[in-house]
Amino acid sequence: MIKILPKLLVLFLFFSCNNSEKNQINEGTEEEKAIQILTPDFFITDLSDELHEISGLISYNDLFWGFNDSGGKNRIYGFDESGKIKKEVEIEDAKNRDWESITQDEKNIYVGDFGNNYGSRDNLCIYKIKKKDLKDEKEQKVDSKKIEFEYSNQEEFSFFGRSTPFDCEAMTEFNGSLYIFSKDWKNFTTTVYKIPTDNGEYKVHPLDSFNVDGLVTGADISPDKKKLALVGYKNFKSFMWLFSNFQDDKFFDAKSIYYQLNKLDGAQTEGICFNDNTTILISCEKSGGFKQQVFKIDLTQTDNGTP
Repeated sequence: MIKILPKLLVLFLFFSCNNSEKNQINEGTEEEKAIQILTPDFFITDLSDELHEISGLISYNDLFWGFNDSGGKNRIYGFDESGKIKKEVEIEDAKNRDWESITQDEKNIYVGDFGNNYGSRDNLCIYKIKKKDLKDEKEQKVDSKKIEFEYSNQEEFSFFGRSTPFDCEAMTEFNGSLYIFSKDWKNFTTTVYKIPTDNGEYKVHPLDSFNVDGLVTGADISPDKKKLALVGYKNFKSFMWLFSNFQDDKFFDAKSIYYQLNKLDGAQTEGICFNDNTTILISCEKSGGFKQQVFKIDLTQTDNGTP
């Protein structure tokens, strides 16, 4: 063994040096992971029981909006800082097969029905509703347009048993397009795909991948378009990746910081949104010792400030 160890060390160093920075998180030391510990603050602790499986989160028109995921009603809910539901909007001609993410642009709200735990779905879609159709009534119905898509790189649709790379729970809007980030159950990477905002049928192609070392469950871009945040968990230990100052949609070529979210072990973090350029909100559904609620992160209070 004394003679073999130096050779193994050389091989280890060789392969480590040939890995890109994107993949070092599984290969290197804790220092190479550039881990920062971040403790989110409580924000909405008494969220309505109606949203016990809240998945997805946006801030719009002085309310926060979310919905229940797989098998829930075809409705989005607007709630205030007390956690009380102020608006309940039924999306007509829509079915909640596995709603997982919500995002917005200036004129529209988009709800992603693309949860695909087993990789067997061939009916992935995004529902598009117009903001101008939302009225003052507490309970209302709105029409929607449908954006249907399939992955160009998926050829097999058999039952994968939570090992598929074609699950998805994260979506955000950027410069007139939608971007979704996959949840890879086997390799703990994420792949980003670009989707038009016009209703229609699309075959989407992978743009880039990143080794997040976990399962991505939410995404959002800051109002100033300079930061992308991804939230997720691994073994129910929550994390957040923050990418900053990217060029165009080259998100993963930008500076990145990995945050371990302290005191959220066991929380099923599901949604994320920027409330402003330096404030991030994260929602979690009812699970384990956690009830459904929303946490807040003030980026100005992080060790190194904003990236």
